[in-house]
Amino acid sequence: MNFPLLQNGRLKPVITVLTDYPRDDLASDEVRQALISACAEEKLDCFALDVGAIPGMDTVVAGFKAAQLSLNSHMGYGHVFLVNCAPRKNIISARSKGESVVIGILENGVTVLAVDSGYMLAPFAEMVAEGRAVFFESRVPNEGSQFRSRDYFPAAAAQMAAFLRDRMAESPEDVTAALQSGDLSAVLDGFSLLGAPLGGSRVLPLPQGAVWYIDNFGNIKLNLLHETLLELYKPETHIVLAVGDNLAEAVIGTVGFSQGEGILALTRGSSGWKDGKGRDLRFTEVFLRGGSAAGILHDARPGEQIFALSKDDLRQAQQQLRDSGVQYIGAHNLYMMSEARLLQMFAHFGLIRDGFDSRPLQKKLAEGNLAAFLIGRVSGQDAA
Repeated sequence: MNFPLLQNGRLKPVITVLTDYPRDDLASDEVRQALISACAEEKLDCFALDVGAIPGMDTVVAGFKAAQLSLNSHMGYGHVFLVNCAPRKNIISARSKGESVVIGILENGVTVLAVDSGYMLAPFAEMVAEGRAVFFESRVPNEGSQFRSRDYFPAAAAQMAAFLRDRMAESPEDVTAALQSGDLSAVLDGFSLLGAPLGGSRVLPLPQGAVWYIDNFGNIKLNLLHETLLELYKPETHIVLAVGDNLAEAVIGTVGFSQGEGILALTRGSSGWKDGKGRDLRFTEVFLRGGSAAGILHDARPGEQIFALSKDDLRQAQQQLRDSGVQYIGAHNLYMMSEARLLQMFAHFGLIRDGFDSRPLQKKLAEGNLAAFLIGRVSGQDAA
């Protein structure tokens, strides 16, 4: 195992801070200054200190950025991420008050300190379930200051970097053996801020087909692996996408520039990471060559689920519903319903799964009983 940050026998850590403060905001300056002070107190000889930005209070983007950068880091052991995004606006979870900092270690040796808020840990859910990442509670204070990200978090990141430095100096063989064997907990054993292992139920996954991120060019990055999409639809299939009140026609592509200019396409994007077998995984992007996909699907936002089915299936579904003479499905008035809302209704009743899997709908279309199925589902729910 390589340790690029091990320079002349001494670890020179890299600390990457991701916060939802704008880079030109005073808060960002204060956090960076506090981090430098904390590193000085720990007598750290850092290779680099980086401060990156997250859109304000967006835990979906916070998690995606943290995963994309940490899982693709070639620096490995000694690369420490500090991720702070805590909107505290979740109305159904006690976690929305005073979210704590959790500490994680990935199979490449990168460590992550993150505020456990919203969907911050969503990209790591599968890895945690497979044992390729481990997260812990922490003893980092989560109260006592209105500005925790300045007063507590930088010190915690510096302490983590110092611990990794000292651990490598004292027992490099043990560090190497633990990482090679996948015994990730052993790497952090003895760190003073480490708490109990985080229960798997605390790591909330996003629904499949949801938006991870929208980049500066308007490309919409989904949490749907492109290999999975190609198992559902053949390349060149024309599909209909719906999000909110937006509807758009797109073509299934293979890679970014596989479609011509001005054609909305779902392609194999540039973002992703390796799975447990070392295979490259790449997520689907909604891509418009020469334009902005987000400009067409302007209701797409990080965390929003996109629904899709083939253009032919949509036409057949509409025809069956028209021929049935049914006007209402529960409270849904089919005569007044947009196509975008129709797709969302199909998803609600399980006819479109994980945003893009329309095989249940195709089965009902083949049986010719779509309207009867929907009415039966509504009746069953009313009875319940």
